Amino acid sequence: MSYDDLRGKVAVATKILTKERLIGPFGHPSARVPGTELVAILGHTRDHVSDLAATGADDVILVDLDGAVADDDLGEDRSAPGERFIHTEIYRARPDVNAVVHAHPMGCIAFSIAGRPILPIWNLCTQFADGVPVYESAVQIDTPELGRDLAAALGEHSAVLLKGHGAVVTGGSIQEATVSAVNLERSARLQLMVEGIGEPRVIPGSELNDESLTVGLSRREYVDAQWDYWATEVGRRS
Repeated sequence: MSYDDLRGKVAVATKILTKERLIGPFGHPSARVPGTELVAILGHTRDHVSDLAATGADDVILVDLDGAVADDDLGEDRSAPGERFIHTEIYRARPDVNAVVHAHPMGCIAFSIAGRPILPIWNLCTQFADGVPVYESAVQIDTPELGRDLAAALGEHSAVLLKGHGAVVTGGSIQEATVSAVNLERSARLQLMVEGIGEPRVIPGSELNDESLTVGLSRREYVDAQWDYWATEVGRRS
């Protein structure tokens, strides 16, 4: 995949996450540029005001793993997001991760505060069946040191909650990270609904496949069907 194609996909991810109310003036998706030490990430507007639903490839910038801007032609209205170290330090620690979403979904934040686990109760969110750890701080992750602390809290998991702050979700592609971020929040909200009427019943391990998805659903099917649908939906709204 070319850099231009990747920037376009990060832009589409931004539109999807915006439609789902996972990001707004803060929050950002990113993707590792294949074969490089560079990251394509949604640039930050200096005045915090931007119509994210109209995000295009030109709004996506390059940073290196030290968090330094690597774009030679970066416009004056865009800068690297302060919490870029969430992304760069996870990429540094996890060679298997090719995309990261940092968002501020209310359902996930509720669980981060309550200290209760998000359970595998929905068949489209069982990839988190091994648990979602909590980073026990609400601070902005705006230094490499804090980024390394967060990456350590994530460990080998697919996502981590930031107490009173938000969530970070990883994936093998920007499509996977985006789909997983949306479904993690939807699963959190579903669990909150269930707990209002009864005791959540988890999907047993016997009904999961080797990728911790529901038996009969491949990871590619899980990602492609949802990404294609949502990408088409936000495309119609552009």
